[in-house]
Amino acid sequence: MKIKAFFKILFISLIINSCSSNDSDIAESVSYPSFGSEIEVNINGLLFDAMEPFISPSGNNLFFNNLNDGINTKLYYATKINDSTFNFVGELVGTNQTTTPHLDAVADMDSNGNFYWTSTRNYPTELENLFHGTINVGSVSDIERVQGDFNMNIPGWLIMDHGISLDGQFLYFSNARFDDTDCMGPCETTLGIAQKDNSSTFNTLPNSALILQNINDANYIYYAPCISSDNLELYYTRYLKGPITPSTVFEICVAVRRDSQSEFSIPRVLFSEVISNLIEAPTLTVDKNIIYYHQKTSDSHKIVMRYRNYL
Repeated sequence: MKIKAFFKILFISLIINSCSSNDSDIAESVSYPSFGSEIEVNINGLLFDAMEPFISPSGNNLFFNNLNDGINTKLYYATKINDSTFNFVGELVGTNQTTTPHLDAVADMDSNGNFYWTSTRNYPTELENLFHGTINVGSVSDIERVQGDFNMNIPGWLIMDHGISLDGQFLYFSNARFDDTDCMGPCETTLGIAQKDNSSTFNTLPNSALILQNINDANYIYYAPCISSDNLELYYTRYLKGPITPSTVFEICVAVRRDSQSEFSIPRVLFSEVISNLIEAPTLTVDKNIIYYHQKTSDSHKIVMRYRNYL
């Protein structure tokens, strides 16, 4: 695949029933979260798009990238004033490439200060495109590629998105195949779960497919997984596979489970919008009280939030 074509289709993709026998038991024994009305997030001093938000475990920093155009996409951060107001600080030092075209995006972090993101640096010479490093006061150091059998290591296949568990032990990943000859955006995707072997290596759980069997469906494109702090709620974005048109609906979904070893339930759609009001990339606070995600506007992309409903 030509690198120019890769950037083009990656941009398009980012702006854009297999059931177990005890599905009914899962549905009866767990409850799905719900959230209130949408609230716009203000980032004081920010003059460009904000996409792919991630709220830090402390809740004090909001990470995001600018427009996912694959040309000059960088990671930035802002500091918290209140739940819906942040002050823009600037680039996240160490994560961003300096030579265009490039993409550094999709921030993620565990409670131990290990920071993760996707990057096109040296692609396709090196096919592993998930990176990690140590974050400290707006800077990431000790940067390495994340190794493991969750990487397909096949040209055209990428880790499109990822979500790290709060304790850093489990990586939820989205494998995506791109082919600009056959399809617009990802041709196919699969969500999976990998467990940490060491600081630079995760390997796929033997029962990953079983745990996610109620979620993965060949009719959908999946990305932007986010696992809650207690490992019981999995949030992600999906849309029906096929040509992306003005009527394509993007959905933020959640699946739940009884305990951290069980399979997830059949997913429930929380919010949905057509592409003109595109919504993507949920991230949850540690207390699960707030969900943040980004939304497309007439001329930009902004971050919004909702509070969790409690009985």
